[in-house]
Amino acid sequence: MYAQNTRDTAWVKPFIKDNNIQLYGGYSGSSFIFQTKKTPREYFRLLANNAGYTGFNLNYKYLSLFYDFTLPYTSLADRTTGLRNRNLQLSQFGYRFGVEAGFQRVDGMLFEVRGRRRDPPVTFENIRYRRYDANLYLFTNPKHFSYSAANFYSSLQRQTAGSWLFMISPEYQQFSFAKANLIGDEAKDSMVYELVKPQPAWVSAIGYVGYSCNIVMEDGHWTISPTLLVGAGGQYPLYDNRFNPKEISLVYSAIGRINCGYNGDHFFSYLSASHDYARDHLPAAHLHLQNSDFSLTVGYRFPSLKHKILGLL
Repeated sequence: MYAQNTRDTAWVKPFIKDNNIQLYGGYSGSSFIFQTKKTPREYFRLLANNAGYTGFNLNYKYLSLFYDFTLPYTSLADRTTGLRNRNLQLSQFGYRFGVEAGFQRVDGMLFEVRGRRRDPPVTFENIRYRRYDANLYLFTNPKHFSYSAANFYSSLQRQTAGSWLFMISPEYQQFSFAKANLIGDEAKDSMVYELVKPQPAWVSAIGYVGYSCNIVMEDGHWTISPTLLVGAGGQYPLYDNRFNPKEISLVYSAIGRINCGYNGDHFFSYLSASHDYARDHLPAAHLHLQNSDFSLTVGYRFPSLKHKILGLL
């Protein structure tokens, strides 16, 4: 990739042991806040089955394997087996460029009204949400700053440095019902289904500008790494609705992340927190989509084997 040889090792140093295994755990959640002319923001929202999780990630040469699972008694609806929230993300970062691809699938949601949290939430197992997205990064200071060191602890940032970054994010999103458009005989809140009854699907593209910094302590191993991006773009509906013609509308978003921890030659450990916000348009409401994640990761670095595995790795 462009400028792969411009990194200054006095600022960023690779590790001799470039393979690692990671153990991690945390809590993640997604909320879908609907704002209409009759309901103020934060009053009416659907929640994915947010929960705690744990798992491991093995990185060996160009192979990366991970597995995680939900921790018992940490989800919002432990007794409701039909509710699922699945996420998949792939990423690859060079010195100047980076790419991420993501998929989110939410099967069933919980209805919560602000101000009545003591009441048990209402379950909607028929509602589905899908999102496919990609993030394309460009870094302006690849010589002195490593985004991989700041966010994945895969190399050592030896001195404090930061970089302006630009990102383009195309997305496809859709609400639908699990059984076509049949609600069934269960008593459901008509307001919920009115909001997603058209089963809207839409595409959008957002351009971001932001800044990422890796703040290095005196010993060179303890770091704090904040990242902030803000963006705006256009959304185009893929559904027919006479009250919402097919035209491009303005959408905007903000992304905040911070990591802090220890990045050593043999072991590394860090706390991570992230929060993403986006405002989209639905036929009956504005949609405020929020994703949050808090996690702790512990990793161990190890060298490559003397012989190839299956003649490949």
